[in-house]
Amino acid sequence: MATDEDLLIEAAKREQRNRRSGRNLLLALLMAAVCAAIGWVLVFRVRAFVKAIPFLPLGTVTSWLLVIGIAAFVIAGLIVAGALLLANPRKRWGDPAAGACPACGSWTLRQDTVVPADPGSGSLRNAPKGVVTLCDTKGCAYASATVTTASRAR
Repeated sequence: MATDEDLLIEAAKREQRNRRSGRNLLLALLMAAVCAAIGWVLVFRVRAFVKAIPFLPLGTVTSWLLVIGIAAFVIAGLIVAGALLLANPRKRWGDPAAGACPACGSWTLRQDTVVPADPGSGSLRNAPKGVVTLCDTKGCAYASATVTTASRAR
């Protein structure tokens, strides 16, 4: 069984990989596109179709379709703004750490607080919490972890 430090280091490396690859940004933009498509369909297709049906009281139905469609557009915009601010692949993982890397001597240490998901249940209840320091130099595998909250036994 892996130690708490190993779990924290693996979770930090996974976060760093996901940020560098742009996977988080791509998923967020995909969700925004889905929300925008739902809004477009509701406002320009379903609402127009409902208006074309004769002898149907339209007041509330078309108003609510318009409101829900505009809300979907707003949500899509908020997702895009959040993705560009938080999931930008150009932004480095973690905060700069003082000191040089013990392995390569470079001054590119980064640190952040990490809480890995529990591999068994997917919850955060039993997971450890701690500060992980990684070297951001290509080819350097230095990583250290300090556990602040130990994992609870099941």
